[in-house]
Amino acid sequence: MHRLLMLALCLMTAVSAGETRAQTQYAQNNNQFTVIFVNACNRQIQTAINYRDLSGNWVTNGWWNLAPGESATVAFTTNRIYYMYGESIAPVNSRIYWRGAVRHFHIRGSSHTYGFRQRTMDMNNWGRWTERFTCN
Repeated sequence: MHRLLMLALCLMTAVSAGETRAQTQYAQNNNQFTVIFVNACNRQIQTAINYRDLSGNWVTNGWWNLAPGESATVAFTTNRIYYMYGESIAPVNSRIYWRGAVRHFHIRGSSHTYGFRQRTMDMNNWGRWTERFTCN
């Protein structure tokens, strides 16, 4: 039984390492963006993204709660367009919103839809793409 458990652990580690190598190899052999959200505001914020994943599917992910100065890697994509949403958390009566009016998506299965802002990345600058949320 102990040997079976050890074998299963070794196989899981090998698969995980293989997936990481495959992702790295994909990034080296094909152009890809890594989208990073940075909270450059002096308030805590929550953010979400709608983007085309590496399999070609449009997905909406959120919430990333970011304290002032924090960042999060939120997407890997080969598509130059993504949609982002953000809002400050407190104080409620003076929230700051980073949103749009054209595209609306649900976040985490909520019944509410949020207006997302379209962003377009420069295809001549593959690699890390940073979206900064500022209070101005």
